[in-house]
Amino acid sequence: GDKFRMVLAKTLREDGTPDDGEYNPTDTGPSRADSFEYVMHGKVYRIEGDDTGPDSSRLAAYVSYGGLLMRLQGDANNLHGFEVDSFVYLLIKKLAF
Repeated sequence: GDKFRMVLAKTLREDGTPDDGEYNPTDTGPSRADSFEYVMHGKVYRIEGDDTGPDSSRLAAYVSYGGLLMRLQGDANNLHGFEVDSFVYLLIKKLAF
């Protein structure tokens, strides 16, 4: 089967500077998107915690990419950076092996 690399990021800027929320076609600086084949920009619209049972340390973050919805579930320590109404980029590329 095919293998892919998937990255979630709050900004596309290599230096980590936050985005200002506006698209600027004259921004020619290095971008994380340069090394990926597919990039989407989405918004976190819900975060759920599992407070019942043995998996109480797990969270689920829901992101909308213009109608394409993603549910990302994992350990709360790994998802602590997600906040409702924050924006997130999804970057994907196919790996050669």
